[in-house]
Amino acid sequence: MIVRRFLSWARLAPASARADATSALARAYLFAPMDEAERYEAEIALTVMLDDPSPLVHRALADAIASAAGAPRHLLNGLIAQGGEAAAIVLERTHLLTAAELVDAAALGAERAQIAIARRGALPATVAAALAEVGSLAACISLAANRSAEVTEAALLRLLERHGKDGELRETLLARGDLPARLRERLMAMVSEALKCLVIERGWLSPERAERLAHDAERRGALSLACDERLGLVEVVTCLKEGGRLTPAFVVHALLLGELDLVAASLADLGSTPVAKVAAFLRENRPAPLRAVLKRAGIPNWLAPVFPMALTELRAAAIAAAGAAAATPLRIALRRILDRLGKESGNESAEEAGRLIAYLRTLEAETARDEARSLAAAMITLDKELRELALPELASAANADALPELELEAYELEPLESPPAELDAVAVARAA
Repeated sequence: MIVRRFLSWARLAPASARADATSALARAYLFAPMDEAERYEAEIALTVMLDDPSPLVHRALADAIASAAGAPRHLLNGLIAQGGEAAAIVLERTHLLTAAELVDAAALGAERAQIAIARRGALPATVAAALAEVGSLAACISLAANRSAEVTEAALLRLLERHGKDGELRETLLARGDLPARLRERLMAMVSEALKCLVIERGWLSPERAERLAHDAERRGALSLACDERLGLVEVVTCLKEGGRLTPAFVVHALLLGELDLVAASLADLGSTPVAKVAAFLRENRPAPLRAVLKRAGIPNWLAPVFPMALTELRAAAIAAAGAAAATPLRIALRRILDRLGKESGNESAEEAGRLIAYLRTLEAETARDEARSLAAAMITLDKELRELALPELASAANADALPELELEAYELEPLESPPAELDAVAVARAA
């Protein structure tokens, strides 16, 4: 009787009324006390509503039963088969579907269905792998943003392989704090390539200049990646070697930064030597064994003299930097090494000594610019903080009944008759 009356009424009722009635009947079926006959009739009525032509009815039914543990499986499967918003609601919320069913839905469903699956909490690794393999770009971005999903390194690599050119996907992956070293290295390469192509297409830089800047940025990024304490050192070194970034220049830069653990791991990997043995040679700074390790690791002869000098000068540079007004240990160490190379250059061939000095001069220039950027940023921050501290005092003075004269004589600057020599030097340098 109830089913007959409901179906007769549903034939003539408007879609919004049918949707409300379907939602009410579904909630009654799930939560209200019913005898077996009434429950059977209600289930029949809900099943018939799957054939309703209105998406409003399907959405109302999906909203009512998607999160329920006692929802009839045939209703859930029917809504998924309907597609559209109702299917997305069920795929995102229900806990009654198996991993295999979710994989099938991801493979056969439209983009909206794939996005809904990608947003599920605690998404199994098998489903995540299926989405990474067949999912649309939007679904892959949703998967990358889902921190509760069990996404393996292989699945993340597949995301990059399929959609790595998309900036939004790269940004979403970079926002994750649990990215493996291999993913970070691949992302670094992709971002560098994208930026290089952008500046070349816009005509901002020549291809040669853009290539050089991209190479320098990748080297800096590789060093930052290798110094990240959240990642395993052996894993990082392996990834850098696979990406072709574990170069002699990289090892030298790490040495000058004082990252001896990274240097030991890099030399050990390049020369297939035990890490403990390499670390001992670096710590003791024994010339003959260290020279053998460097040769086995493929460090060229013109770079080899840096290692014993750097190991000696880094300790002294750290002490000197503590009392310096504005200089980093790296920059002080470079100065000391360059001074020593200038004095000892007769011991090596002129060509090799020249190459080494030129390389270190370039590195010194980069270090000086980094140091200047850091100091400038600190000065700007300090100036901003001082201005913010002064604003309340100026505001209270402006609101006073009688504004006293501010004594600004001490801050007034007399006009310069002629610019100082330092400004002339700067002007000449800029003109040149």
